[in-house]
Amino acid sequence: MAGIVEQLDNKIAGLLAGWNIYSTVLLVGIIGFIGYVVYDTQDADTHPLLLARQAQASYVRQPGESAIYRSPETPHGYPLRTGLGVKPPGTPMYSAGRDGDLRDIWRRVTGEIPLEKNVQSSGTAKLMTIFGKEGVKEHDIADITKEITIIGKHLKDHGAKRVAIYLPNSVEFLAALFAGAFYGFSPILIPYNQPHATLIDLLNATGADSLIAQAGSLPLADVGKGVARLRQVIWTVEETSRHMDWNEIPEGIGGKIDVSVWHQLVQDHKATPGTLPENRGEAANVVFLWQEAVGKGAEIVEFTQHNLSAAIGALISALPAAQRFTPSDTFLPADAFTQSYCLALTLAALFAHSTVTINSVAGPGVDLSLAARKVAPTIMVASAESAIKLHNTTTVTITSSLKKLAHYLETTILTAGRMPTDSFFSRLNAPSRASVGTTPGKLRILFISERAGLNTPPLSSNDLSDIRIYTGARVIYALTAASVAGAVAQTNIYDYRRGHGPENKHSHFGVPVSSVEVKLKDTSSHKTTDDSAAGEIVVTGPSVAGGEASLGATGTFKEDHTLAYV
Repeated sequence: MAGIVEQLDNKIAGLLAGWNIYSTVLLVGIIGFIGYVVYDTQDADTHPLLLARQAQASYVRQPGESAIYRSPETPHGYPLRTGLGVKPPGTPMYSAGRDGDLRDIWRRVTGEIPLEKNVQSSGTAKLMTIFGKEGVKEHDIADITKEITIIGKHLKDHGAKRVAIYLPNSVEFLAALFAGAFYGFSPILIPYNQPHATLIDLLNATGADSLIAQAGSLPLADVGKGVARLRQVIWTVEETSRHMDWNEIPEGIGGKIDVSVWHQLVQDHKATPGTLPENRGEAANVVFLWQEAVGKGAEIVEFTQHNLSAAIGALISALPAAQRFTPSDTFLPADAFTQSYCLALTLAALFAHSTVTINSVAGPGVDLSLAARKVAPTIMVASAESAIKLHNTTTVTITSSLKKLAHYLETTILTAGRMPTDSFFSRLNAPSRASVGTTPGKLRILFISERAGLNTPPLSSNDLSDIRIYTGARVIYALTAASVAGAVAQTNIYDYRRGHGPENKHSHFGVPVSSVEVKLKDTSSHKTTDDSAAGEIVVTGPSVAGGEASLGATGTFKEDHTLAYV
């Protein structure tokens, strides 16, 4: 026994006698590699097989068409999602609820319609407005309800049927939209900052008889003469300009147009009880304008309340239960409310009692860092122009080797199917981050929309991966279209894959949402075969205006059954 111990001692002594700096480096490298492998063995956020075959294809296809593709939420043989599943007080738990409309969304905001069981809330949703460098103001929901009642009744009493809303993102925009649902007139959502001649053409093309606009944003004399049907104008005035007289009517249109001021109407009727009318019959339609750029012609699309509720319900259910809107979320729409995708997500946030923060500086190409500088959003929606701007401005800051290494390591984690989290290594050498919000790292979801046929900048799968690292948020990339409320399709929130498609081309758009189904019709240059599906994108379903729409874009379903441009 003593001999064995002596031999072992001699071997250890011989090993240590030959020890040098290279041995130390080698040992540290081996231990470090083993430690990293153990640290890096976490499971992916979702099972890879769920990403390998995403949309569900029908078993039969018609000649000249592809199979019909659906969301896994609504397999073939089941009805598509048609609404919000609204459950008024006293509704049995097993009931599916009714589809609902904008009126039910506002009743949910006020707390009249309760949240789902086990969801904690303060009782109402929250609405806040960002006033540039001045700060943030929270609005009282009861006061907004009273404004909806006063403005809606005023327009109804003056015979308004089609009311153009020409405003930037604001509480007044939302109040006018809900007033239309409660008081029976159709809101016409006109993108802001139009040239005066274009605005007059749009008002005539949409048949507007009333107008709600920001004071000073248009020449009333020219609009009054150029729009023959116009009978009612309501100005919204910023607090700093309310000392001026905005009731003046230009010469030449006296008696033809009645001019009112929003805050004066509210002040004059402050004794009016803020009681909303009962839901009777169908609420009026909502008109959207699909415009490539300000000043250009627009495609006019009229959505029913059924279309909108189906779109909102589909966007809510598209998120996994753990990632859905909650009362603890702060939602910032950095795109314009005149885009149905942005508006539908905003209404979904209100429906969930999230805090909605409104910034009038919103639309294609806005600086997301500036838009969110006074708040700490957890969820945002932005245009593709804004997303690519954030990507490019952050990418140029990655110059040092250490920053490139940190970016590579987080890219590796994403490629493995996991969202990077704050760790010792990331604190030691953090990758470049975009400054979005007052609390970096709080943003958890960023919605980005591609507008079909409007030449929006492409975002590749590598670009989307970079944006996830820059913002620390999961990114959802959606395909939107003029005749489809909300989205046509959007990516899985856990789909972090890179290299799917060439650089400088659009990434795939995931699967159709649960309120639509998508097929591809053969064109002269793209046809569906037994091996691949390609053709013009055709969408049908409850969220489609008229029930069916051709997008005018050529698409394909890839091997993983995700929709993409050809």
